[in-house]
Amino acid sequence: MTISTLLGLLMVTTSGHATELKDDDLQDLAFKEHFQRADHSDQQNTLAVEGQFLLMSREQFTHWLLTIECNRKITLIQHHHTWAPSYSDFTGNNHFSLLQGMMNFHINEMGWDNIAQNITTFPDGTIAISRPLHLPPEGSIGAKANSNGLSIEHIGNFDIGNDQMTVEQKETIVHITALLCIKFELTPSIDTITYHRWWDMRTGERVLDDGESFQVKTCPGTGFFGGNTTASAKTYFYPLVAEKIAEILATIK
Repeated sequence: MTISTLLGLLMVTTSGHATELKDDDLQDLAFKEHFQRADHSDQQNTLAVEGQFLLMSREQFTHWLLTIECNRKITLIQHHHTWAPSYSDFTGNNHFSLLQGMMNFHINEMGWDNIAQNITTFPDGTIAISRPLHLPPEGSIGAKANSNGLSIEHIGNFDIGNDQMTVEQKETIVHITALLCIKFELTPSIDTITYHRWWDMRTGERVLDDGESFQVKTCPGTGFFGGNTTASAKTYFYPLVAEKIAEILATIK
């Protein structure tokens, strides 16, 4: 089954009509209300919206991602941890205040135009569309990674000895990475799924495992899915993503 066939099938709503939604409309409240009415009219499936932020479950994200049209080419999925805020800052119901805090810091302290990341994941497994997908991310990873990139920030400090990633967040990270690979027709590899640590902070060039400690961050954490090296990604993370891609494709055969 081709990717285009998959997207065609997943774009069919419960009423039997295809719904094509544009990511440019993410800022438009009418769009959000339309999406809430389309298939998710019951209370438990209603999306939570605050300002530009859209909070959703894995199931809602699946429908949302595969039924929007993104008008820019995305070839690189970036993984980051926030470091701060960490798990100790998450109360279970303060998703939007954490997002607003990050946005304020990114704009007022870092001088960026908006919150840096396109997507944020939380310890409870929920997902926030933070910065519209049609806008490239901002951030210290550099222009080369950002130009055709999509940035995901995971709430937590995943350096060894700090936050122990929850099962729900782990499942969400694998799930959304697999869906993004399907959406943008990417095969998991160091060229399509990248860690912040693999990029020199001064030059913005990709250095993979060869960066000096003072030139690279530990992000997304020394304990992120077995580590933050290319070897750990190939051994522990990419296989999970590939398995999830196959699982998703199998469900619609």
